[in-house]
Amino acid sequence: MKIKKVLALMLSVTMAAAMLAGCGDKTNGTSSDQGETTEAVQDMGPRSAGVPIADNAVDFAKSLKLGWNLGNTLDAVGGKTVDSETAWGQPVTKKELIDFVKESGFTSIRIPVTWGSHIDENYNIDPAWMARVTEVVDYAIDDGLYVIINTHHDCDYYYPSEEKFSEGEAYIKALWTQICENFKNYDESLIFESMNEPRLTNTNKEWWFQSNDPEGVASIECISKLNQVFVDTVRSTDGYNTTRYLMVPSNAASPDNALHDAFVMPTDPANRLMVSVHAYSPYDFAMNATGYDTWDGSKINDLGFMDKLNDKFIKNGYGVVIGEFGATNKDNLESRVAWAKDYTGKAASLGISCILWDNGGTKVGGENFGMINRLTRTVYYPDILSAMVASYEEN
Repeated sequence: MKIKKVLALMLSVTMAAAMLAGCGDKTNGTSSDQGETTEAVQDMGPRSAGVPIADNAVDFAKSLKLGWNLGNTLDAVGGKTVDSETAWGQPVTKKELIDFVKESGFTSIRIPVTWGSHIDENYNIDPAWMARVTEVVDYAIDDGLYVIINTHHDCDYYYPSEEKFSEGEAYIKALWTQICENFKNYDESLIFESMNEPRLTNTNKEWWFQSNDPEGVASIECISKLNQVFVDTVRSTDGYNTTRYLMVPSNAASPDNALHDAFVMPTDPANRLMVSVHAYSPYDFAMNATGYDTWDGSKINDLGFMDKLNDKFIKNGYGVVIGEFGATNKDNLESRVAWAKDYTGKAASLGISCILWDNGGTKVGGENFGMINRLTRTVYYPDILSAMVASYEEN
């Protein structure tokens, strides 16, 4: 019998015993103006979204299909308490919102989390913050969504240089050891992502560098090593962490940097790895406010990075997830609908799942990727969303 099946059987027995003992009540936390929180460390039986768990990373990545990012929320910086959730103008996340995300056709959710604002000098996570993150994860798990959590605006803690490698190593080990302990009884429907866009922050090489630039290449190599630290840390813990699917990025989560020869996937005894890329592509249409605003299919070859990801990763047994994508509002709804159909259609045909970035912005201009009105629980651009959902229903 495979290790995974043995573990699942053991955990199922544990869950049954916990239920008989009345251990299913997880409202033992404290109350705050954020609402009732859960205990930081889950000591009950397994928690599962009840979604299919594939036996390999390629099929599992494909099963995430269309996802949604809870952007500018638990990743917001500007406060050290749970109130930081609203620091960037988004409302407190409620169960009703996550219910609506599921009802709108999304099958997965990425919950970006910034931890660095909620730790002490020894990297111990504030229990109240861990409890709040757990509460939001539970909303999504209870709705039958695949869930991704990460370390988001923590780039300064894992700056990708050889000089600062030991700092990043210590941070990743400390953070993920605590996160793993907290979520060890959550099954593989909960995915861990090592880092968010690790890069050479506050330099002229933060977002782009020549492919042969020595500092840039060294940063990619450092990130590969940090990803290995992450995998080793997760696999050294217990519960479902021994078989959990893991996502890892290259520099800035750029597809080009993931395709760079310097980027290598970690060694994983469970063989359950996915590469994470962010692709607001083509840049001049999807991200650049002063770029072009018409999508007629003539630039579809600019989405060829997906074919390259397929060749390097999928064909070699690694899943591919586009963890962030979107096209900013340029008052060009018809073109954004056409782009959404082409982008997600191509991704879905290759087995690449896409997680829509949503930061709540809807004005015309750069980096306005709002899709769901979190207060009224309505969709800003139903035609765009319908095109994306249809792509994954057809593939």
